[in-house]
Amino acid sequence: MAWFSMQRSAVLSLFAGLALTAWAAQWATGIAESEARQEFEQASAIRVLQLDKRLDAYEGVLRGLQGFFAGSAEVDRSEFHRYVARLELTERLPGFQVVGFARRVALAERAAFLAAVRADRHLVAEGYPAFALRPPGARPEYLAIEYTEPAQGNEAAMGLDMLSESARRGAAERARATGAAAATAPLILAQETGRQASFLLILPIYRNAAPIATMDERQEAFLGVVYAAFRMEDLARGIFGDDAQRLDLAVDDVGLVGTAAGGVADAQPLLRLSPSASKVEGAPYSSEMLLNFAGRQWRLRIAANAAPAAVQRTATVVLAGGALVSILLFALLQTFAGSRARALELADAMTHELRESEAHTRAVLDNTLDAIITIDERGLIESFNLAAEKLFGYATKDVLGHNVKMLMPAPYANAHDGYLRAYRQSGVRKIIGLGREVLGQSADGSCFPMELAVTEVVVNDRRRFIGLARDITERKKMEQLKNEFVSTVSHELRTPLTSIRGSLGLLEGGVGGQLPAPAKALIGIAANNCDRLVDLINDILDIERIASGRMSFQFATQPLLPLIEQALVANQGFAVQHEVRLELVARLAGARARIDADRFLQVLANLLSNAAKFSPPGKAVEVSLLRRGDCLRIEVADHGPGIPEAFRARIFEKFSQADGSTTRAKGGSGLGLSISKALVERMGGAIGFSSEPGQGARFWFELPEVMAESPSMIVPLASADAPRVLVCEDDAAVAQLLATVLKRAGYEVDLAASAAQAREYLGSRQYAAMTLDMALPDETGSDLLSSLRAAKGGFVVPVVVVSGSHDLATPALGGALAVVDWLDKPVDVQRLTAALKRAIHAPASRCARILHVEDDADLVHIVAAQFGSLAEINEARTLSTAKDELATRTFDVVILDLGLPDGSGLELLPVIQGLEHPPPVVVFSASDTATRVDVQQAVAASLVKSRTSNERLLQIVRELTQPAHAARAEESAAAAGVRRRPVTVDGEEQEKHDNKENDDER
Repeated sequence: MAWFSMQRSAVLSLFAGLALTAWAAQWATGIAESEARQEFEQASAIRVLQLDKRLDAYEGVLRGLQGFFAGSAEVDRSEFHRYVARLELTERLPGFQVVGFARRVALAERAAFLAAVRADRHLVAEGYPAFALRPPGARPEYLAIEYTEPAQGNEAAMGLDMLSESARRGAAERARATGAAAATAPLILAQETGRQASFLLILPIYRNAAPIATMDERQEAFLGVVYAAFRMEDLARGIFGDDAQRLDLAVDDVGLVGTAAGGVADAQPLLRLSPSASKVEGAPYSSEMLLNFAGRQWRLRIAANAAPAAVQRTATVVLAGGALVSILLFALLQTFAGSRARALELADAMTHELRESEAHTRAVLDNTLDAIITIDERGLIESFNLAAEKLFGYATKDVLGHNVKMLMPAPYANAHDGYLRAYRQSGVRKIIGLGREVLGQSADGSCFPMELAVTEVVVNDRRRFIGLARDITERKKMEQLKNEFVSTVSHELRTPLTSIRGSLGLLEGGVGGQLPAPAKALIGIAANNCDRLVDLINDILDIERIASGRMSFQFATQPLLPLIEQALVANQGFAVQHEVRLELVARLAGARARIDADRFLQVLANLLSNAAKFSPPGKAVEVSLLRRGDCLRIEVADHGPGIPEAFRARIFEKFSQADGSTTRAKGGSGLGLSISKALVERMGGAIGFSSEPGQGARFWFELPEVMAESPSMIVPLASADAPRVLVCEDDAAVAQLLATVLKRAGYEVDLAASAAQAREYLGSRQYAAMTLDMALPDETGSDLLSSLRAAKGGFVVPVVVVSGSHDLATPALGGALAVVDWLDKPVDVQRLTAALKRAIHAPASRCARILHVEDDADLVHIVAAQFGSLAEINEARTLSTAKDELATRTFDVVILDLGLPDGSGLELLPVIQGLEHPPPVVVFSASDTATRVDVQQAVAASLVKSRTSNERLLQIVRELTQPAHAARAEESAAAAGVRRRPVTVDGEEQEKHDNKENDDER
């Protein structure tokens, strides 16, 4: 019985032990399998996180490159290479195959783009084959890859049109429309030698200062993209290292976020890593998750091919060692501990890799030359790179979490929070997406100028702002040095050149007596070369004024045809020197535009002189005025050698010359076309050219047309009581030109083609003045004038002779027959109008008294010689002397220089205005003052030395000494509603009685 009980107990114990052992084995196996699965899932999640962080780091690098473009006016190939080389991407962030820039090119711009790239000296120097767009064919627009880094090994990508292939095109169009980063579907790179799948990450580049708030604005401002290409297998091995061999890894692209089907049939494989990838579907452990990246959705599948050996060993050990439960439990505990240790070790390794990735990203930011600062929507600083620490003098720990306004001086700091709040509410940008110069404040409280570009990014639905700042203190110092140099050039060169040219002009005019022919020839040579030097200096100063925005414009709506005719007359002498003709072959009467007439004539003079210089002798330079859509086109065509192909891309650049020897032979500084382009663009137009080798060149510029007003809105140039002038000229073309010029000057005009017709007009009407040609068909001009002067009752009408032959008896004729001036053909229209003004408004009997405030004794002597007996010149070389003169004597006019030994001439203006009868002031200085409002309001005229001729200065002063004439002009101007403006720095009269401008403003 006891035995049986023992047997039963033993059996029960055996069964109980076996049952306990089986249960323990099953329980231990479940625990081990659960631990293994947890370890696998944790490792999978860490890998996905690791991939996500690395992709964010790659996008951050492209964001920095996007900011580099936003902070630069233009990024050329060498700047792109230097920037990318400094990043050391392949060492710091493995996985980059290539970084590049693709430019948007319209079909109409394709030829110019190809020519510019093929002429790139960097490509030529590195031995690249001829650049071409691929695939060939005409398309509305291209997105052509222009820069690649590294260049070696990626030659096959150069010129590839990213819009020609669906994957690249889809991502580029998404980036262009949204402004966000966009990834492509899987593709094979053009430079790929195997079959490894790759993808591109693309960011858009927009035109600086262009609005990009809406999709339409972004489409309009789009310039191109920066992109990075990644070979997926290289990317994975670069991120995971040796861990990539432990698990099977598969990555599939399932489409765009929000539209992807997500099914296996819809997915495109991006990566299959490990030889056993085909066993993934039957693996005991597998993990599948989705990752959104740059607008696309990736499915990541990570699998273990077999259960860990530890799980199988656990069951065997438990079943075999049922009697050694304690040992089994100890072994299980050890197994559990080992599993946890391995999991922690793997997590530590993943964390280390993640920290290393962040360190790489930080190293890239810290080694960037520009300060990079990121802030959140509240303006709090989130990152601050090493360059920012050096620029502002703060350590990173001292600024993180603080408002970015601590880096700004007042009043900008006080307005910053309000600007961010207004931007969040309205979306109106003031600096975001733009580059501008601002003031920064360093830790010690000092302020410095810096260039700032701000970019907006959205990451994980959080808006951040990235600012790139660069210290421009040195650049500002260089600009100051340049301004000081320009000021020196203006004063130290213009003043003596004015004296030299004035002296030569007086000698040519016979002030020093009759000169021998050889001496007169030498004087002429000196005068011509002096004019060339003056033109060069004026061109250089014009370039500086255009670049600094200090060039003034006086816009008015007026017809273009009379101005073109005036330009042809003014440049006829230059054309005669080169044995060519100037012909107006296409007219467009009544065509009007809103322009600055002086700048318009300056542009046309540049084009005409270039055409004349490069035309063969005996040929014609053809000028046309045409209508192109809503614009007016002025064309100047020559029959010269044409423009070389290699020179066309830089023809409008400063100091550009097609050929050194040719240019030296033809003359010129290479600044005319650059100045012309700037002037035309400031007037709202565009300039260009066309040329065929050996067939000449055709330069054109277009201006927006202003349609004519209704007849009720048009105010005639000459009023009903305007002075009437008789033009006695038998050449119909010349007569019409003189009539046009005089009508624009405010005169009523009658035309007489013969002496008999002139007598008929003179007998029936009253005339204020008369122009007379010496060669009339029925009688010589001198005989006509002699008979008129000798007639009973006398003939007192002032006469201005306009003739093609210069009579040697001119001085005698002027004295005996009271000729006001003798003008050679082609006519100097300014001199003609000045002569008529002198004739109609004769000077008072008293000699004008002029105070000339000028420290250059030679120039004072030249001006005094120019006036002769017409005025009494009183000299003052300092401010103090001028003040004494004004306190003791009265003057009709003050001629004022600004650069005086004891101060600026502007200090004299309040003294003059405080006099009981303040005389008008003519500023005659090397400095440009027309842009200063206070000077415009205080002076009657502002003339620039070296730009103003002797005759022009004399004319201005004589007009200012006619009080009766001035009063009448003011009354007429007030009655017509015309504003009177002072003369500009270029010496051209700005008192334009042009009511059309007032109509436009109304």
